[in-house]
Amino acid sequence: MHLPGNSLDCVEKSTNKFLMRTAFFKAGVPTPKFEKYSDIQDAMTNINTFPVIVKPTDRSGSRAVTKVERKEELQQALEAAMSVSFEKAAIVEEYIEGKEFSMEGITYHGTHHFLTATRKSTTGAPHFIENGHIEPAGLSDEMMQKIKAELTKALDALGITDSATHSEFKITPEGEVRIIEIGARMGGDCIGSDLVYLSTGYDFVKMVIEAAMGIEPDFSRKKEPEHAIIRFIFDEKDLQNLERVKCEAPESIRFVSELEKPGAHAIVDSSSRLGYYILSCKKKDKFLWLLNDDEKYEM
Repeated sequence: MHLPGNSLDCVEKSTNKFLMRTAFFKAGVPTPKFEKYSDIQDAMTNINTFPVIVKPTDRSGSRAVTKVERKEELQQALEAAMSVSFEKAAIVEEYIEGKEFSMEGITYHGTHHFLTATRKSTTGAPHFIENGHIEPAGLSDEMMQKIKAELTKALDALGITDSATHSEFKITPEGEVRIIEIGARMGGDCIGSDLVYLSTGYDFVKMVIEAAMGIEPDFSRKKEPEHAIIRFIFDEKDLQNLERVKCEAPESIRFVSELEKPGAHAIVDSSSRLGYYILSCKKKDKFLWLLNDDEKYEM
């Protein structure tokens, strides 16, 4: 219909992890080694080097993502991934050490604009469910330029021309950038809808609508940038942290969702978390204790 937007080929690559990895590999984008499996016995025979990450080829939200340390754990991880995959397939990837980040951006007529980087916090192995994000990510200007160069190649490899972009990557202990996944969309977990606006002043939602209408996005700042953080509720300690914020800095609270009681159900992926709250403030280190991360925040 000749409407603005990405091509069907781009959408297919951006929503299937195997097609995405293949496109990255062909374009020389730094990405983990990978294989696709639809047969569990075939995978059990061929996979003998560990650790690996097992995940469905075509799902999101940390569904059925497992770090497998030993052969004895492999079959269960494959069964879990294949059972939730739409095409009943799993991708098995080389495990990459390093801190997790994402880059939020907007692409218009093939030109990529990077708005901010997000530092991510997860539950760690084996399932790496995201429990918080902070913007800006506290990365040096030199590292940001390095990341943008690699992401430009990755976005071009997927053929992204007109949409928001949410690019997940790791920075290894050696300082290398390794691309994990890219979505031709805004980041979930309120990254696109809330954190980008709070941390940059850019009206990201308006930009996405403009790009979809074939209008050049408006890059003027609508507010002064702040430091923004979202934390998800997993247990009683998380609720206590929220109460601490309410007592010490209530002016920083931007939103608190409906909250379920800890123990109400098992938390197995992003969709089963118990709630969340969003904060923003001018002072960069005010809420770093919420990250559950002892790495220095350098921004």
